[in-house]
Amino acid sequence: MKKVLAVFAASLFLAGSAFAQTGWWSDFIRVSVDGGADAYYWIGDDPSWGTEFAGSNIGTVNVGGSIQLGADMRYWGEGGDREGGAFYYSVNGDPEVETIWTQTALGGNDFQGLLDPTDGPNVAAGAPVGTHELAVWAKSWGSTEGDSWLNNDGDNFVGSFTVVPEPSSLLLGSMGLLGLLAARRRR
Repeated sequence: MKKVLAVFAASLFLAGSAFAQTGWWSDFIRVSVDGGADAYYWIGDDPSWGTEFAGSNIGTVNVGGSIQLGADMRYWGEGGDREGGAFYYSVNGDPEVETIWTQTALGGNDFQGLLDPTDGPNVAAGAPVGTHELAVWAKSWGSTEGDSWLNNDGDNFVGSFTVVPEPSSLLLGSMGLLGLLAARRRR
């Protein structure tokens, strides 16, 4: 009977460690448009400040402009087993891009992942004129507690950004059109 109880206790211990708890709170994608001040867009649960990322247009830039992403994520692992983390993004359904942040232990089982947008990716690089879908999600990882995903029940968090023609291109195009109209009018 003692052996049965010992095996049962060991089974419970192993099962508990296999399903250790992890989670997220106060999670933001930081956005800098053309080098401007960071805007904070929350993903996950509403932290009661910032703007919700899902459904937002995070910025408008001219062709060749920049929309750089960073992160300020807070997460925890029941056993304190969080070894790092990253956010992921995809523009218009293209393959995902992983961006690893710097992790800091906050004490206890809590961690913070930070990446300044100036060090992050420019999601508008090479994007043509138009509105583009931007999906983001995040993950923290650990050796015993495994991966902890922050996504919208597998659908990710989807916002957008817009690229417009450069004002000089519009001006040149407008002047050319005016010239054509003036030449036609003279005839």
